[in-house]
Amino acid sequence: MSKINQIIIEKFDFFNDLVSKEKIILDDEISLKPKVNNIYWSTGESKTKHSTINEEIIFMVEQSKRDNKYGIKLRCENFLKQPFFRFDSDGPAHRNDDVNIPLHEQSIKTPHFNSFNEAGKSIAYHNHVLKDENQAKIIANDINFGISLFCQETDSKLKNSNFPTIAPLIPELEFSETNNIDFDNINFE
Repeated sequence: MSKINQIIIEKFDFFNDLVSKEKIILDDEISLKPKVNNIYWSTGESKTKHSTINEEIIFMVEQSKRDNKYGIKLRCENFLKQPFFRFDSDGPAHRNDDVNIPLHEQSIKTPHFNSFNEAGKSIAYHNHVLKDENQAKIIANDINFGISLFCQETDSKLKNSNFPTIAPLIPELEFSETNNIDFDNINFE
């Protein structure tokens, strides 16, 4: 049973506007940097301007360094501490435990969107694109396709109506003895 979010219930119209009304992402390219609390992931973000709401909104992207997994989120910390809308390219299925949904339709595999319903419950869903398994597979494996789908779903875009791209990751250099550094000739005094 998922926890009920009381803030969503109380401010559902505001939440709906946050998700569905036009948003302008301020950075054309999002640079990913190592995530502080997880060495296997990189993260990046851009401030976002909402067409009708003056709250600070952040467009966030996270990507695994080990495989093609990634996530995209929208956050408005003055409204909710956690993201109010997100996309997961991979990971466990989400179970929508609503008695009005047949049991065989309650499990939503990734990739999927995560939002809230009017009752304040976290829900996962597939839009028309993700219902096509071939398109879903392509989106799950390409972060830039995922960003464009996310932006279409949330009416988010750049000023020029395009979508932001991810800056190529600069490979991290690891120190090892094979870097041929001769410490014997260095004076540390």
